[in-house]
Amino acid sequence: RKDRLDKADLIEQGFCYACNNQLTWEDDEGFDLLDKDRNIKFELKSLTNCLFTKAGKPMKQTKKIKLTNTLQQNENKTLLSTADWLIIIDSASGAIGIIDYSKVVKHFSFEMKDGFGCQIPMNEIHFISGPIQHSINSTNEKSYKEQKQLMQKEYIKGFFK
Repeated sequence: RKDRLDKADLIEQGFCYACNNQLTWEDDEGFDLLDKDRNIKFELKSLTNCLFTKAGKPMKQTKKIKLTNTLQQNENKTLLSTADWLIIIDSASGAIGIIDYSKVVKHFSFEMKDGFGCQIPMNEIHFISGPIQHSINSTNEKSYKEQKQLMQKEYIKGFFK
């Protein structure tokens, strides 16, 4: 559970890598990726089975996607269009969709207890790629969790020399 933020970072950086680094990973407030040549900002969200069911059938609308976490529960919350596009990755099927972020904010967003979410009709999403048959092959000898722990131990050692 505590590795969820790492998972998001890895998916966002992996997306940039898959785009031949045309996009840069910014992880800024309100957007994740940036096309510096065109000054276009992208927010990226990844969920399991958010575009297609486990059986591979297209859904009528996305799962509920949390757009922002305001970390507050007061009534004066505002959702702004901080990105130009919302990229949605279905991590189970490998499908990738994109939609104008301001359209999501205006038409498909809703307030949640501690932020804002959205649920988007499938006919509003432009698909970059559909479901794919994929398997993750890694040349890494250790898992991400093992490598992270080793890196943290090495980093900590620097404080005790």
